[in-house]
Amino acid sequence: MVNILVSNLGFAFSGIGFVFLFLLLLTTKKQSLQKKLLYLICFFGVVWSLTSYSQFTAQWGIAPVLLAESCLNIALFLLLTSSLSNHQTLNRAITSSIQRGLLAALLIMASLAAIRMFSPILNLKLFLLFHLGQAIIGLWATEQLYRRTHRSETWAIKPLCLGLGVFFAYHFALYSDALLTSSIERGFWVGRGWIAVLAIPLILLTARRVSNWGSRVYVSREVIYHSTLLLVAGGYLLIMAIAGYYLKIQGQAWGSLAQSLFFALSGIVFASLFLSESFRNNLKVFITKHFFANKYEYRVEWMKVAELLDNQDNSPYDSALQAMVRPFGCEQALLAIQENNKFKIKADYQTADNHSEAQQLLSHLANPAVEHQWIIDIPQLKSGGEKTPFEINTLELPTNHPFYYVVPLTCSTGVKGVYLLSRPTSTDRLNWEDRDLMRAISMQLSVYLNVYHTNQKLAESRQFDTFNRMSAFLVHDLKNVIAQLQLINKNAVKHRHNPEFVDDAFETVESAVGRLNKVLHQLNNKRLEKQQTQSVNIIDTLQTVCEHRAVSLPKPTLQFNSTSNESVTYYHLSTDADRLRNIFGHLIQNAQDATPQKGEVTVKAELKPDYFVIAIEDNGTGMSQDFIESRLFKPFDTTKGNAGMGIGAYDAKQFIEDLGGYIEVDSTLGKGTRFQVYLPTINENQTVIEK
Repeated sequence: MVNILVSNLGFAFSGIGFVFLFLLLLTTKKQSLQKKLLYLICFFGVVWSLTSYSQFTAQWGIAPVLLAESCLNIALFLLLTSSLSNHQTLNRAITSSIQRGLLAALLIMASLAAIRMFSPILNLKLFLLFHLGQAIIGLWATEQLYRRTHRSETWAIKPLCLGLGVFFAYHFALYSDALLTSSIERGFWVGRGWIAVLAIPLILLTARRVSNWGSRVYVSREVIYHSTLLLVAGGYLLIMAIAGYYLKIQGQAWGSLAQSLFFALSGIVFASLFLSESFRNNLKVFITKHFFANKYEYRVEWMKVAELLDNQDNSPYDSALQAMVRPFGCEQALLAIQENNKFKIKADYQTADNHSEAQQLLSHLANPAVEHQWIIDIPQLKSGGEKTPFEINTLELPTNHPFYYVVPLTCSTGVKGVYLLSRPTSTDRLNWEDRDLMRAISMQLSVYLNVYHTNQKLAESRQFDTFNRMSAFLVHDLKNVIAQLQLINKNAVKHRHNPEFVDDAFETVESAVGRLNKVLHQLNNKRLEKQQTQSVNIIDTLQTVCEHRAVSLPKPTLQFNSTSNESVTYYHLSTDADRLRNIFGHLIQNAQDATPQKGEVTVKAELKPDYFVIAIEDNGTGMSQDFIESRLFKPFDTTKGNAGMGIGAYDAKQFIEDLGGYIEVDSTLGKGTRFQVYLPTINENQTVIEK
């Protein structure tokens, strides 16, 4: 009777163990050959446990047990041999002829065991010999895995080798004894279940350690917590059922009524107990204290903090407050940030009625907490039980408030502030681990809020930068308009009676009025207008610019040249016509300013296979290579004093590069300069310059 009870318990626990291992494997995502084989082991392990269990309870024969055991041995052999290879298919993992021969022998033994369930082929003693051979094969595979594994990795596979070594060694002794005595010793036979129970945790430990198995099993605190709740609930209901049954037996006539009342009362107690938040929190504290080395699962905590900070529905201050409150389960809290040497409440959690008391606490405790980076325990501070590196007059602190702790929000480069927290419900008392987690979270949140503040200032700075940039370009346009009007005024002394000059002057004034209206419109809208793209004839544009700049000496001359048989005069560019004219006009004006009046300024246009090249050459003063590299295209850097803005060359470079082209500059001091503007004839998607 005792043997039957022991055997049933051993095989029952082994079946539960294989099911538990299977469920844990389901929590892992990465797939591998070894993980699939572990699934197979769990399946055959459950079948083996059930058939062994049923052999005693249902008086089954031994044939189903031997078949299930053969299948389990095959799965274990495949796991051991595949672990010697990094390949993820059986064909590649089992390449040795010895391994393939042993696997074939195991498959033949399993096939014969399956046939024997329906036809009495061979005698039982031969099958016992087969299983002795399976145990020997299992021991050989275990030894091969341990011996051929690199010494630095033996710690990972040692539990597996130990568990399966004991499993196969036990079966080796069992079947050796059976062959010698021609009978299976009953106590020896029923102990197999307990050997499996011993081996399962060791298999699980190896699955946790070996990374290339892809089955790093993780048991979270939540699983332990909810499993404990179910276990406690089941134990409670079992005790209540036994007590109710006892009342019914003892009560005789009134037993049924007493049993019903007892069940109703126990149900109320059960519901109130398990719906109690304090009970659940105390259970969490108990599990954390007694089942885990650390009080917190830091990976989970940081992931939850990151998730809270990524929430776009809340303000950054609310997210930062929730990130601090959540790990400790505080029922009330608030966040205050230091602004102009004063702490201002930025976010609160269920503390709308306590702001006056909170302000008093902030005025007395916030500065010392931030300055010394000290977590202040307010009740301990009032009772004199906390030694602090600063002096506080506790008589001035308010008494009617829900706050227990002052946590500084500070780091070397972050925002400074404090949290006021009510008593945590996640722990019975705050220890060093709670304080370290508070400090770590507060430092992270300080940096997070500092990034938020920096982004706010950067956004404002970008707005001012955009406005300043717009103003610079508009002033540059105004300067060009003024230059045109000044030129008319200067030439009017000599040519005021010339009808052609008068017509040209009115045309110039009309153009200046249009440009001034455009500048005023952009100022009123506080933004630069988008470019008005149109088809512009490049040569016509260069001719117009050269004619306008001919009023200054030396007069620019335009030359056409083409390496192809096509004329360059027909090529057009899709861009802003006014801005293109301004760019070329500025480059030609710079060449004139750097060249004596008797010098030469030449504009050359040339069509090449991929680019339309406009070269502006002069024989003026020239520039040094250092000036070209460090100052020429630098905005607001000018050599003209108050007469220049220093953005003409910069604007030209930006505009040409926006079109997909580029500018090359060759210059020699005392000899002159050549600007070459390369405009692409095509880009990735469309034609830029076309006929």
